[in-house]
Amino acid sequence: MNEADAGTGMSEFQNRGRLASASLDRSIERPWVVLKQTLLVTALILLPLFYTVVPPLEDYPNHLARMQALAGIPGNESLSRFYEVAWAPIPNLIMDLIVPPLVPFFGVYTAGRIFVGLTLLLMLLGPMLLHRTLDGRWSAWPLVGGLFVYNGFLFTGLMNYLFGVGAAVLGLSVWIRLCGKPVVIRALASLAFCTVLYVCHLSALGLYGLGIASFEFWRLWTQKAWKPAPLLRSALALGVPFLPFLYFLVTSPTWGLSHDIIWESQGKFEAVTLFLSVYSDITDIPFLMLIAIAIGIAVKRGLVSFHPAGLIVAGVLTLAFLAMPRMAFGSWMADQRIVVGIFFMTLGFISVDLKRLENHNAFFAVCLVAIAFRVVDVSAHWVAISQPLQELKSSLRLMPLGARLLVTQADDPAEGAVDAALSHAPTLAVIERSALVSRLFVVPGKQILRARPEYSGHVDTEDGDTPRISQIIVAAEEEEGSAEGPRYWDRWTEFYDYLIVLGTDSDETSNPAPDLLKIVHNGRGFQLYKIRKDA
Repeated sequence: MNEADAGTGMSEFQNRGRLASASLDRSIERPWVVLKQTLLVTALILLPLFYTVVPPLEDYPNHLARMQALAGIPGNESLSRFYEVAWAPIPNLIMDLIVPPLVPFFGVYTAGRIFVGLTLLLMLLGPMLLHRTLDGRWSAWPLVGGLFVYNGFLFTGLMNYLFGVGAAVLGLSVWIRLCGKPVVIRALASLAFCTVLYVCHLSALGLYGLGIASFEFWRLWTQKAWKPAPLLRSALALGVPFLPFLYFLVTSPTWGLSHDIIWESQGKFEAVTLFLSVYSDITDIPFLMLIAIAIGIAVKRGLVSFHPAGLIVAGVLTLAFLAMPRMAFGSWMADQRIVVGIFFMTLGFISVDLKRLENHNAFFAVCLVAIAFRVVDVSAHWVAISQPLQELKSSLRLMPLGARLLVTQADDPAEGAVDAALSHAPTLAVIERSALVSRLFVVPGKQILRARPEYSGHVDTEDGDTPRISQIIVAAEEEEGSAEGPRYWDRWTEFYDYLIVLGTDSDETSNPAPDLLKIVHNGRGFQLYKIRKDA
């Protein structure tokens, strides 16, 4: 089969979608109606960002503080004294490229929320464009993805990857749209998406690669295009755009983390529950049961159809999910995060025959109410969580500009949504006081922000666990340091100015080391101390 034949086959496939949509009542899903429905859902999912200064996503404050450092280093004496930028082709840069240029215009807090909003929109709209490409018509059906843009992986703060998931789904839709086009056009388009996805996250790039390879296999199989020429063209279009990024990866600092691999058989099912759940089982379980019932009824009545290429894509991604290690290139949850990609990429391959519904407007109304319920649940928890987070943020302003802050945690730290949101909140001292913070993300191979050489020995450069306060107190009594080797908190009483303990009980006001520490603020879930220099 030659290139023209392949193009004809793909055109016939797209025409079948258009003919099928033409048989539907055009009053059901006119483009302008779908547009209004999309705008309505978009407004709903973005609503929490308008009244939350710092979205309580676990890693997000740390990323936001890095954005402030990247934007402020050129003109901030304290930040430029503590930190420097080491540009490298690291596959974790999309937030670093988008947010810092926005900071002078909007401020870091608003710029960060703009990025979060773009991430949510990409996850919402990517399946819509994919469905439009496959089915030949705009449909509001993929808007049900709005039910899951708020998920446990977002709450963990995997911002760059989630941005990449939306971009990967868009890339797959463009790949399908260009089926049958000359190899050069397809390769150049794929190269553009590979560039974006590489700077998002390696997992996002892999998601895209598996998606387009699976679809290409289905296309060649259905068209019986097994002659050398079409196979070679497909291989070139598929493989060549990825080669430059293999080179970038091997030559980047990230390659030094290639040995950081951990495979765990447990936790695969946990990834599904993490994706589906929000904050409370009381609301999550009934919500998910209703969704399961609705899906069962729709399948039983024959309202749902699954594009055959989608079955292959979903199958391949599922196998990748099962085979992936828990940690790859030093990135934790490497396998679990694939669940997000499976859902949003698969969603675009599903169609619902709204004509056979007795009341399609009621269908959308139910979906809208469900999304609103989800958003209200998230909003209510964000309001509650934001109060202690805002308290911690305000307490950091009690430190002078250019202070040095050591982050620790209680020996028996509390666990919960509030504590998870506070776990990286001390890094906001970078924003509020241009401070050096021991737990700011400055890991070579993972970030381009680095602590300057004279300070790198006093900050976490390995993305390790937060030290417990008892470890810190013992370290103060060790004159020669630990027998296990140097730690960044050794001789902390001499280097740092302030210390914060996370995971504390607000009713417990005892000072763990009165001779070393002076209480500055006892807050909900944290205690801020000034280090006594006369100790």
